[in-house]
Amino acid sequence: MRVISMFSGAGGLDLGFSLAGHEIVWANDFDEYAVDTYEENFNKFNKHKVVRGDIVEYLSQSKEKLSKEIPDADIVIGGFPCQGFSICNVNRSMKDERNYLYLQVLKMIEIKKPKFILLENVKGLENMEKGKVLEMIINDIESVGDGYTVYYNVLNALNYGVPQNRERIIIFGVRNDLSSKIKMPILNEPADKKHPKKILNIPSSHSSEGTEIQDMNSIDIVTDMFEKLCKNKKIKLSDYFKKNKKYKYQTLRDTIYGLPEETNIEYPDILNHMSSKCKLNKNKTNMVGNRPTDWDKHAPTIMGRGSGTGGPLIIPHPEYNRRMSVREVARIQTFPNTFKFIGSTSACYRQIGNAVPVLMAYNIGLLFPKKIEDFLN
Repeated sequence: MRVISMFSGAGGLDLGFSLAGHEIVWANDFDEYAVDTYEENFNKFNKHKVVRGDIVEYLSQSKEKLSKEIPDADIVIGGFPCQGFSICNVNRSMKDERNYLYLQVLKMIEIKKPKFILLENVKGLENMEKGKVLEMIINDIESVGDGYTVYYNVLNALNYGVPQNRERIIIFGVRNDLSSKIKMPILNEPADKKHPKKILNIPSSHSSEGTEIQDMNSIDIVTDMFEKLCKNKKIKLSDYFKKNKKYKYQTLRDTIYGLPEETNIEYPDILNHMSSKCKLNKNKTNMVGNRPTDWDKHAPTIMGRGSGTGGPLIIPHPEYNRRMSVREVARIQTFPNTFKFIGSTSACYRQIGNAVPVLMAYNIGLLFPKKIEDFLN
């Protein structure tokens, strides 16, 4: 399917959809470094229009001009900025102007009338203002343009081979003229009785009860996928995971073991192995950014925000007396080893922390067939 991507960042969601066989035809972000990273990597296999700058300003142009300038697509995807929604922001509310950036998604939908919508945001959105914010967003999407049928669920990246406890809301919408013809990926009953729209079903490959061990770790898998994508070779999930099997969660040992202890020097075969010089405070291990990690466990959520000073809060390495490097957190977000990040160390951390984990995005992308005809009842 042809994809319009909004708030693309470094391209975690876009890369997952690309690995699943879809074509990104238009993308946007205002972060210069993120766009540099995006173009550095996506130009290897799919050079397409990437608009740099403020989406509010860009979409303030006439609908006629935008309709001609933005390519037609089957689906609009994006993780609209979540800082105001995040449970990490104790002052979150709809008064935060960043929360209204989702209205730009509505504008795009109204202009291009896509068949599908796929949006990602933080788990905290579900309960913000006692659920009224999410209800408002869903109602807005359902009434935009010709109308959409919308539902959602809270998914954990852990359940898709990502070595990280990262819960996110995934919102799915299908245009009403197609809703009765589409094989809907829904649960028979809501996952939560308080939220009747919570019925999106994206089958997982991993679980806490999983007993199967992967033949390849997730980083080798996604790196192999990326290499095939750049060479225009076919990618099949069955090459990496057995059907109807539940795998064990990936751990830090599966993910970052073997990377050099020393950082901030150039390695001929390792990209972006630089780390923050911000020292660890071992007396405050209960604070975000100082909590210890364990080789045989998965990582906590990788974040792109700071603690008020602007710098991302990067978790400690399980063994070395330093914070994890850019490449290490990129692996935890399941970016391929050959995916290069552009910008300062802090800028790279921010891009990675704000991204959708690639392997999770890939599993979401599999929800949609390459051709709309394959999605009809």
